[in-house]
Amino acid sequence: MSYSVQNIRNVCLLGHSGSGKTSLAESLLFMTGAIDRMGRVADGNTVCDYDPEEVKRQISLSTAVAPIDYKGCRINVLDTPGAFDFSGEVMEALRAADAAIIVASAKDGVSVGVEKAWKYCEERNMPRFIYISKTDEDNSDYASCLDALKGKFGQSVVPIVAPVIDGNKKVTGIVDLLHNTAYEVKGGKAAACAIPADMADEVETLRSELMEAAAGSDEELMEKFFETMELSAEDMAKGLQIGVREGSVCPVLCGSAVTGMGVEMLMQTIVDLVPVATDMPAEAAQDDDGNAVEVAHDENGATAAIVFKTVADPFIGKLSYVKVISGKISTETPLINMRTGNTERVGKTVMMCGKKQEDVKYIGAGDIGAIPKLTSTNTGDTLCSPAHKVVLDGVE
Repeated sequence: MSYSVQNIRNVCLLGHSGSGKTSLAESLLFMTGAIDRMGRVADGNTVCDYDPEEVKRQISLSTAVAPIDYKGCRINVLDTPGAFDFSGEVMEALRAADAAIIVASAKDGVSVGVEKAWKYCEERNMPRFIYISKTDEDNSDYASCLDALKGKFGQSVVPIVAPVIDGNKKVTGIVDLLHNTAYEVKGGKAAACAIPADMADEVETLRSELMEAAAGSDEELMEKFFETMELSAEDMAKGLQIGVREGSVCPVLCGSAVTGMGVEMLMQTIVDLVPVATDMPAEAAQDDDGNAVEVAHDENGATAAIVFKTVADPFIGKLSYVKVISGKISTETPLINMRTGNTERVGKTVMMCGKKQEDVKYIGAGDIGAIPKLTSTNTGDTLCSPAHKVVLDGVE
């Protein structure tokens, strides 16, 4: 199934090795029905860690793509390695993503991997979110993790959830601060429940902070907030959208990939707050003469795509992963590789889910897919229409 550019979100999962990125991707796939059984990293049966070395070592070694369908939107999740030896894979994912979800473990707080992920986002002015994982595990401490994040990264870090914590310091549910609703997980599904009475004051305080952060992104909302000291959920969402796009707001969510708690809210937040490609600035590029030009995110424009990752597999051959910026790529699309000057023939186009390929008619603007057997095409190459030659920024 193909989606319009307005209904596509590309997010990469960043963070320290072992923080739960692959498990989160697995939970997202399971919650949306993309897989019927949830794998575990320890069992070596997750979608994103499919390489024999990844299974053996129980860590991610390369970036994997996991597309999920949620409420009429496609969310392309790029699961990146947390081990610093494989930072090149992270650079590839950052080139294809529109926003980053930095995964911080509630047991570890601000790890070096979280700091590096934040630095990567800062360098690229990339919209970012923080997801505090493993909130239901022993020795986890959501509050101290959040305090550490605020202390390290400043006032832009704003929680949009509040965990419901029982007497044993276990997180049993979450409160959606935007919509003032509480959820608990029952049978793997999120079910609405009452906000605990002893949390009423805390929730009110956090909602006020969230309103302030949302109002600070827009003058009109700021005036409205000062007049009434209240914003509706729609107003808050509008302000947060602007803040996320501009980098002044970094929403914080939390949950558990194992139980699925907070996972649905994460997907809803991605759909609501991750900027649509058409709302972002056009891509910087060069024309055939080396002059600076811009390539707009236009599904009806001339084709322009960046090859952000290449896989050479002895069984499936060479696979070129592409992010289409403008136009679309199909078997009928004439393409030229701007580095080599050669015309590339597209035999077929596929969507990747881990190592699994699904044939599709085309890869549209804003979407991520792969093209098999492009023999002379490498990572960082631009594929474009011969009638409208441009060179996009490559992969660092």
